[in-house]
Amino acid sequence: MILSDGSIKRLIDEGVLADAEYGAIGPVSYDLRTASFNRDGSSMDEVSLMPGDSVFVSSVESIHLPNDIAARVMLRNSRIRQGLTLDAPLYFPGHETTIFFRVTNVSASEIHLDTKKGIAQVSFETVDHSVDMPYSGTFNKEFDFRNLADYTDVYSSELREIEDKKDEIKGLETRIYGNVMALLAVIAAVFTLVNVNAGIVSGGVDASDVVVSNLMVVGGFSILSFIIKDVIANKSGEVRGIPILVVGIALIIAAVAFAAIF
Repeated sequence: MILSDGSIKRLIDEGVLADAEYGAIGPVSYDLRTASFNRDGSSMDEVSLMPGDSVFVSSVESIHLPNDIAARVMLRNSRIRQGLTLDAPLYFPGHETTIFFRVTNVSASEIHLDTKKGIAQVSFETVDHSVDMPYSGTFNKEFDFRNLADYTDVYSSELREIEDKKDEIKGLETRIYGNVMALLAVIAAVFTLVNVNAGIVSGGVDASDVVVSNLMVVGGFSILSFIIKDVIANKSGEVRGIPILVVGIALIIAAVAFAAIF
């Protein structure tokens, strides 16, 4: 059951809704006053939200809920029409905290917010029985905004796993790219060999020239393959194509030596 204005006044008198003023009581809700805006570890008295931007809001009021009352935060009608949306938890019985919520600009225009004008309202509901397990979670007794606080520890292993998967995908992408480029180099080398040898044979060139040409082509493409896989497409810093580079250099040296001898 949602509590009426008279019941909300009694909650203020009993300290369930602290730092409150009677003038902000509505028929079935209380208009929260804005204390500050919290973003990136900074607290501000005013903020401008571009379309899609969000900010956490701290209220002047705090709640100290007994074991048979829950609280729900809602956006004021005027703010809905302005283009804001609000995200807030259902505050469970037993929760003691400053009231925090997040607003997001879903309009197509910039929205300026300051602490002089309210944004949200809170209503109170009774539960059918006093709860056996009142709230005692991470954000209990949060009277200064903690951002995510130690709540991030709950998902730290999952976040690390996601980061590892991301790095693994990047590494796989790099390897695929390097392998494709190396394969293209091999195909180019084969076609080059075929064309060179066909031209040499049709021109009646000496066998020594055939050997030199083939050694130069294979050696050159071996060095190119090394450059592609271990220089251009290599993001890990680990060089594994040294044997290919050595073979390529050796083939070119052999071609030069062969040409000098014959």
